[in-house]
Order: sequence, then C-alpha cells, then structure tokens
Amino acid sequence: MRWFLAGILSAVAWALGAQPQPAVFERYINQATQYEKQGRYAEAEKSYRSALEDIDRKLGPEHIAGAQILVNIGTVCALRHDDSGAKAAFERSLAITEKAFGREHLQVGFTLVTIAMLTHKQGHYAAAEPLYRRALTILEKNLGPVHERTALLEASMAKLYLVQGRNSEAEVLLEKVIPVLENARGSDSPTLIVTLADLAEGYRRDGRYAKAGQLYNRVLATVKEQPKALNDEIQLSLRAYTRMLRKMKRKAEAREIEEQLKTMLPK
Repeated sequence: MRWFLAGILSAVAWALGAQPQPAVFERYINQATQYEKQGRYAEAEKSYRSALEDIDRKLGPEHIAGAQILVNIGTVCALRHDDSGAKAAFERSLAITEKAFGREHLQVGFTLVTIAMLTHKQGHYAAAEPLYRRALTILEKNLGPVHERTALLEASMAKLYLVQGRNSEAEVLLEKVIPVLENARGSDSPTLIVTLADLAEGYRRDGRYAKAGQLYNRVLATVKEQPKALNDEIQLSLRAYTRMLRKMKRKAEAREIEEQLKTMLPK
C-alpha cells in the first residue's frame, strides 16, 4: 500500500506549508524529521509528541501549531501501522483546524485527505467516501476543479471505487484527472502512469478491452523507457493485461510482455 503512504506524506507537506512552525519547537521538530529520514518512526513520534506537549503547555491545546504537529504524529503512526493512533491524531488535528479557520478552509481539506486515505487503507470504504467527498468539495472551492491537487484527490477516490467494484464511477473520475495530471506533471510521470493503469483496469473489468489495451500499451512503453517506474502496482496491472490478452486468445503477445517484465525486474 505504498501509494497510500505516499498520499499521506504529500498531504502533510501541504499542511506544513500553510503555517510556519513556531521557532520554540524547532529542536523537537528537527530531531523528529531526522528520525523519519532514518526510518526510526517510534523515535520520531516521541519527538513530535514532545513538541506537542510544549505547544499544549505554552500555547494551549487548541493552538494551530498543535494541529500541524498532530498531522506529523498521525503520519509516523501510519508508517508504524498504528492506524488507531494515526486516526486519533488526525481527528484532533481536524477539530483544531476547523475551530481556527472554519470548516471550509483549505487546510481543513488537506487534513481530511489524510484521514480519508487512512480510513481507506484500513478497509473502511463506506466511512472513507464521505471524507473524500467533503475534502473534494473544499479543494474544488479553494483551488478549482482542474487543479493538480484536486486531481490527485479524485484519483484516490477512483481507487476506492475500483476496490468496491464501482468501475464506471472510477472511470469517470480518471478520465477527468488524466489530462490535468499530464499537463501538471508530464506524460511520463510515475503518478500519471499509475493513474493510466487504474483506468485501464476499470476498462478491462468492464470488458472494454480495446480501450484497456491502448492504455496498458502506453504504460508498458513508459516503463520500458523508465524501468524504475515498474513498481509493484504497475507490475500487477501489466500482469492483468497479460491475463486479458490470454482471454482474447492472444497468447503470444501475453508471453512477450511477460518476458519483457522479467528483463525489467531487478536481479
């Protein structure tokens, strides 16, 4: 589920960018950041909690700086697979942010994104959807419907729909976001490639094999040029393509792709 964690970290970066950290907590935050870089997430959480304790004591438990640190705590909890700890941190952050800025502020939307992704990751799909929808409403109001970050959120919603078998709904979202992401990140960006693969999967499930094949071939061409883009998610997608080809009695093409994948995988 790397894509979930990547999405969470992006949301944290957005939230931190919205409000500068108070200098008094700099030592704790710098220490925690170093621990995160080293993969020492339990120690990072401890340092972030030390910062939060100082914030609660010196500035009060509802200061917006505490909301920022809570997002960081939620992130490292998620990285440690402590979903209940992450959820508690994110929800407290959301409550503080709503009180400070109002329910439709952009930073509220970013916090909602992190909670929605965590809820999705836990498999609570029905609970995740309204969180995504509320976040989307806020992002569309503040950034616009064709902003890159709005598109990234919609791509995450499409993944939720796919895992629920709601292929047509996923396709509508993905068809909308692909041009936005391509314009923002380029035609060979890893994010775009994953999104193309998701749309191909929706088409494949719906039996729209011609359209699925076009997208799968585009994904395959990109990973041939950029083997590092061949992550676990893309591998699964292209293996689904080979199964589709075999179902269509195109076994030779399926074998060729399987051999190509073997040569691209790390030895």
